[in-house]
Amino acid sequence: MAMRIDSVRKKASGSFEVAVSGGLLFCFDEVDAQLLELSSNNSSLDVYSLTEHSEGESIDEEMILLLSRLSTLHRARNDALLLISRAEQASRQLYQKLLKKGYEPEIAHICIRWICSEHYVDDRRYVRMLFQSHCVNRGQGPTRMQALAWPRIGLFENPQTILADSMATIPESDFMEAIKKNVESLLRKPSTFSRLNLNTISERRSFLRSFLRRQGFPYQSVEIFLETLVLKENKND
Repeated sequence: MAMRIDSVRKKASGSFEVAVSGGLLFCFDEVDAQLLELSSNNSSLDVYSLTEHSEGESIDEEMILLLSRLSTLHRARNDALLLISRAEQASRQLYQKLLKKGYEPEIAHICIRWICSEHYVDDRRYVRMLFQSHCVNRGQGPTRMQALAWPRIGLFENPQTILADSMATIPESDFMEAIKKNVESLLRKPSTFSRLNLNTISERRSFLRSFLRRQGFPYQSVEIFLETLVLKENKND
């Protein structure tokens, strides 16, 4: 069944509204057109010609399908930006949320790739945020933080690479603060040291070294912290 265009209107936001007979309404903008054209790997796809049709002109099913995909991509980008405005997101985390909203994988994938290219989502930034939240503020170790980050990051990259790059950019002062919070949390547990009969500085250092390394803190940061701890204990003595 042939369908015709009822109207083509450019909105103040820069997006286009194409109304088609039967009550169909499609909305998209130039970014959607560029993304869909690139994803199709077909330079002959002239999506911009959609806005040049006149009222009453007939269009075929292929054109309707193209309009539908453009409109769906436009909605997906708007939904993704709304999610980002509420809280920092990681690439795979945001991708999964779009799938749960009913978007097909290809549309969600195109959308997230654009989101990442615009740096609205940055997995390395997300990991650093988790480190600040879970390690520095809550006294948890990097191992737990990385376990939380792993399923949320890496839609386009290896998560291990992202984690390694992110950890390499964290200042030593942040590691020191995170270790301090981690040890304070440990010491709040009843009889932590007395239960283990740690009577000497050497025994306490050995215990803390093993504990902090299991928590995922870098060796160098652990040793720096233990050295400052020994200096304080010697000064107190």
